[in-house]
Amino acid sequence: MKPRIRDLSILVVDDHRFMQQVLRMMLNGLGAREVTAALTVDEGLRLLATQPFDIVIADYLMGTKTGAEFTRLARSEHFTGDRFVPIIACTADTTPRTVKELRDAGADEILGKPVAPRSVYNKIVAVTNARRQFVAAPNFFGPDRRRRALMLKGDERRGGESETL
Repeated sequence: MKPRIRDLSILVVDDHRFMQQVLRMMLNGLGAREVTAALTVDEGLRLLATQPFDIVIADYLMGTKTGAEFTRLARSEHFTGDRFVPIIACTADTTPRTVKELRDAGADEILGKPVAPRSVYNKIVAVTNARRQFVAAPNFFGPDRRRRALMLKGDERRGGESETL
């Protein structure tokens, strides 16, 4: 099932206006009509707390704060906005360390730079049509970090550590 991108409200959080324009043009080309941009983590969080968005695309490196910090704050129990909003982290640094940091912060998907319309579309499909369940654990709130279901039994199965929402 194709997502109706024209019905989605998308927030782009990136400190480079050029990258905001690139993403806006791609999203508009894919059919998105409502794309809002923020230049800083704080501005993005303020917008997310006061307006409903269907998807957020957040850059990783943004001045003094990172996209991981944005995601962690947006998933925080103290955040007044929608903690369940799909967050696609956008980064040129796709090293395992950065991907793990973003995943552990609660990002739904990682979009590698340079971005292409097909990869943007595929990430939107992933967060709209095949969204992973949310997990609330003592040190994590966000989409299940596992990509596949594992049927573990006996001593290999962990129990009571988290709650699937």
